[in-house]
Amino acid sequence: MRRKMRDVVMMRLAGVFIVLLCGAPASAELIDRIMAVVSRQAITLSDVNAALLFQLVEPPPGTPDPLAFVLDRLIDRTLMLAEVDRFQPPEPAPIEISLRLQEMEQRAGSAAAVARSLAVTGMTLDQLRAHIRDDLRITTYLNQRFGTSAGPERVEAIAAWVAELRRRAEITVQYQAAETIR
Repeated sequence: MRRKMRDVVMMRLAGVFIVLLCGAPASAELIDRIMAVVSRQAITLSDVNAALLFQLVEPPPGTPDPLAFVLDRLIDRTLMLAEVDRFQPPEPAPIEISLRLQEMEQRAGSAAAVARSLAVTGMTLDQLRAHIRDDLRITTYLNQRFGTSAGPERVEAIAAWVAELRRRAEITVQYQAAETIR
């Protein structure tokens, strides 16, 4: 599933590059925007918007730049997922994925509302299910590696681990907050 999502992103990027190389007219519509690249994997504005829309990442109330917050969490998620893929924790039960999807449908009001949101973001139901699956895999890995206690020691240990992943990774952030663009 992760490979399919990566292929879809790469096809989108290839299409954007072809348009740019062919000299798109000045009135061309921007389809998507690369927000960051993490170890050669793009995170697009569509990815960030989908994470916000489906509440896959929830910025704390009063966050001055929710896009930057979500982008930062998606960068961390990408790095963690690479580690998870290396160690292959057990697959989540399909019912767990279905339950998470049902929770999303309840928050949205209906399955039709989720379908509309999928259409808006350009995401498919299979991609959403894959995202949920990967979130569950990350949770399993974190529980195996750092235990299940909710104490500050666990939070600090995970933060130190993610900071180390960031130090070792190649990360290019393209996004600039609106107030910093002049």
